[in-house]
Amino acid sequence: MEKARIYTARYLLPISSAPVEDGALLVQAGRIAAVGRRDAVRRLAPHALGTDFGDAILLPPLVNAHTHLELTRYPDWAQAVGETRQPSSFVDWILQVVRIKRSLPLDAFAGSLAEGIRRSLRAGTGAVGDILSYFPARKAYAGCPLHGRSFLEVLGRSAERWDPLLESVERILDQALSGPIGLGLSPHSPYTLAEGYLHQAFDLARRRHLPATIHLAESADETAFLASMDGPLAERFYPLVGWGKLLPPAAGLSPVRYLQACGGLHPGVMLVHGVHVDEDDIALIADHGAPVVLCPRSNARLDVGRAPLAGYLAADALLALGTDSMASNDSLSIWDELAFARQWFGDAGTPQQLLTMATLGGARALGLAGEIGSLQAGWGGHFQVLAPSRLPPVAELWDYLCSGCGGDLQQLYLDGCEALPIGN
Repeated sequence: MEKARIYTARYLLPISSAPVEDGALLVQAGRIAAVGRRDAVRRLAPHALGTDFGDAILLPPLVNAHTHLELTRYPDWAQAVGETRQPSSFVDWILQVVRIKRSLPLDAFAGSLAEGIRRSLRAGTGAVGDILSYFPARKAYAGCPLHGRSFLEVLGRSAERWDPLLESVERILDQALSGPIGLGLSPHSPYTLAEGYLHQAFDLARRRHLPATIHLAESADETAFLASMDGPLAERFYPLVGWGKLLPPAAGLSPVRYLQACGGLHPGVMLVHGVHVDEDDIALIADHGAPVVLCPRSNARLDVGRAPLAGYLAADALLALGTDSMASNDSLSIWDELAFARQWFGDAGTPQQLLTMATLGGARALGLAGEIGSLQAGWGGHFQVLAPSRLPPVAELWDYLCSGCGGDLQQLYLDGCEALPIGN
């Protein structure tokens, strides 16, 4: 059996409980066997090997609950085709993304995904909720130490596109993935799928016992589209993608209520963005137990509004954080996302609430509670080590961790093994 090892540091932050000074983790066979003060843990395993990180902080890896790693090289692609202008609206941005993706050779996505994995690990991320639109790029996950889900993205409004896409998804699901990344399903959004296809997607997820995720209530344009079938999505996006004659009748519903009508509002469907929601929508989300991933830097970049964090917290909704993609963000670092969120949301959420969203909240949203997101006996041997030049007092620990401290990352451990890429 693998020799037990004790990892010690000045501070240990389990997330699910208070910080421990002079803390220690006992890890054996890739799992956490004990958590506590150094002397108490040492008594449990007096012959275990030891690694002391000194004046450092030991805490769980971060969880990027929503990202598109296949778009990691998007800024380079945009530069190469001269698409350097900042889009002036949400729909302008969508059209730009469509143009750039259409300009690429298909083999570009696997390398971009692999680069996204490397950047995620270097940012202390241990689990992701990754959206995959070009399915063959999944080969980049081979040997990847990240945990989480690769959500296969589906969209379409005509049988010519939808039927073969669904067949392809079914074949991939039969193959599954090896390693700690599992598969999920991502019906893209209410405005990119016919209502019947959205029902089919959620039915497939239930039949295959798959988690699902959907972009929801990200922009005012989406709300207008569903409510009255007008606005830029109907007038500009639909003609560009060849759906000009496939406009559905107005649903007359908010995005949240539309999703509920399509069978997609329950704990197995992770909602992404959730910006344009009212109190009734929030109550509906919380009552149905659907997790919500907030992406503040992406929302700010695209100027779509600010998610009502205080309302979600008051309703006790399950919340997580995501970076979204490099098409609408400056990095894949949840440490950077936390620092921005601290300013963006102001007093709506405390540093402790935000860091919990970035760790245990993300794990719960992805169905990974019990594996990652907290340092507890029986959970996976996943943790990261931060070694700041000046260690903060324990009372200021939560604030420090929401101040953009990713540069202090010393090491990341996944399944009890060092996981940072060579040359990090």
